Amino acid sequence: MALDRRLSVALLLIVVPLACDKGDWAPPVVVDAGADAASEAQADLVADPGAPDVARAPLTIVAARPPATPAGQPFAWTLAAEGGRPPYVGWTVTLGDLPPGTSLDPADGQWKGVPTTEGLFLFVVAVKDSLGAEATELIGVRIGDPALDGPLAARAKAYGQVYEARHLWHGMSYGTWRPDDPDGDYGLSTLGDATFVSGQCTQAMAFRAAVQETPEALAVVTAQLEGWRFFQELTGVPGLVGRSYMREDDPIEDTARAQLDAPDTEWHRGQGDYAGWIWRGDTSRDQVSGAVLGIATAYDVVDDPHVKQLAADFLADTVDHLWANDLQFVDPDGEPTTYGDLSGERLEHWPLPNGQAAISLLAWVKAAWHMTGQARFAERYHELLIDRDYLGIIRDHQWVYVGYSTKWFNTYISWQNFYHLMRLEDDPAVREQLHTIFRDTLWLNPDDTTPNRRGIAEWNPNKTLWYLSSTGEHDPVSLYRALQMVATFPEAPLRDRRVTNSTDPAIEQNSEQPGESLLPIPPATRVPDMVIWHRGPFTLDGGDDSGEERTGCDYLQPYWMARHLGVVSADW
Repeated sequence: MALDRRLSVALLLIVVPLACDKGDWAPPVVVDAGADAASEAQADLVADPGAPDVARAPLTIVAARPPATPAGQPFAWTLAAEGGRPPYVGWTVTLGDLPPGTSLDPADGQWKGVPTTEGLFLFVVAVKDSLGAEATELIGVRIGDPALDGPLAARAKAYGQVYEARHLWHGMSYGTWRPDDPDGDYGLSTLGDATFVSGQCTQAMAFRAAVQETPEALAVVTAQLEGWRFFQELTGVPGLVGRSYMREDDPIEDTARAQLDAPDTEWHRGQGDYAGWIWRGDTSRDQVSGAVLGIATAYDVVDDPHVKQLAADFLADTVDHLWANDLQFVDPDGEPTTYGDLSGERLEHWPLPNGQAAISLLAWVKAAWHMTGQARFAERYHELLIDRDYLGIIRDHQWVYVGYSTKWFNTYISWQNFYHLMRLEDDPAVREQLHTIFRDTLWLNPDDTTPNRRGIAEWNPNKTLWYLSSTGEHDPVSLYRALQMVATFPEAPLRDRRVTNSTDPAIEQNSEQPGESLLPIPPATRVPDMVIWHRGPFTLDGGDDSGEERTGCDYLQPYWMARHLGVVSADW
């Protein structure tokens, strides 16, 4: 399934200023361009009452993204529905709020008034047709100066500047312990998980490049893809990447520098043409899943042949490496890495079915086939899918949500790989099975008895956008909650701090699990991490005031993905 834009603006709001003398001002005349179109569409859709219902298109609401409107100026917009059996009645806001000063007419969907408060307003509306069928849709508008960046766009610009200034090194992405050092001695951090983090940043920058279509945005994602290919060359083992790499004279954290030549630390020095480079080995499923997330996205959304070739070569070599090594990552010493087993028939080297490994391997082989078109990947994919019943393993042994014992980073591995496999699979029968498994094991997870160990309860913008865009499901409520997480993200830069939510009476605590909230905690007061979306959203207290600065891709990734999918407007 292509990474298409599922929501689009179907109505126009035209603001025509009155003629006035120089130095004078007059309020604009607001022409509601949606009103006539909506009424005509409704009239055209009035069907013969005797027509069979089976021939009718489902009732839907046209997604509305009115342009930014200044506070204090008249606003008018008519919400429109289509399908079902007109007339459409009972327009209501079911979640969120209209901008203060505006109202929605339940009879005809006219939304108008004079907004009094600036800000971004998201809400879910519902309407019914004459048969009682109901449709819902997410609606949004920014009230503010159209000439200025909206709050989401301004935050994306700020995080992008911070990322490129301090966190992007040779295509890889690192945190920093000393972000304000005047000499640039930043103390690069997260060296044990940089491959995972870098993959999130690659996906973010790939979506940004696809949306902006500028040379500057393309240059960043190109540097990232070139960095991934360089990493495979640096290890000296075809198709292998480690956990991080950099030049020895880069400003890495002091602890890591002290370990470079210590035994059993997995640090390696480049040889020959790669002298002066260092890299950390013992890669794992979570590290390479992060890499594949970003690289496979870049292949499909970035319209550049060089980027596409780099991505295809990376995936091809990765899968070939696994196939040559009994589906395991093998370091230069010939030993399998600790958590690099991708066989769906082994659970950490034990002969047990492993749904997480199965979905990862199947997604990577499918991506390699998709990118290269080479027969060996098609053969391997069908071997896994049919001969070795990987779909059955994924369905019956997707063990990542295990009640209150859930390790959230394990769920994130499965989510990343389900996303790619779901969107790339084009066989209708297989897609239907994958959709059911994705829904029942990760999104809804009905077998879990806890109130919140499931994707739909996490309000995680990455997981929500991955799921909805790859499956084609329509869920305005989940989309609203996910975008609220984006809208309440802290301003740049993102630095570690101690958070205490247990004393906040506004946060409902989970009576079953001490130390947790019942509902997801907003990002601004959530325990910090290298990527907050791969951690649990319910931990009340934690973190410390270390000041370690994170990449900010936690924000850039869902923001630019939502922009690319058309669910966030440029002027927000």
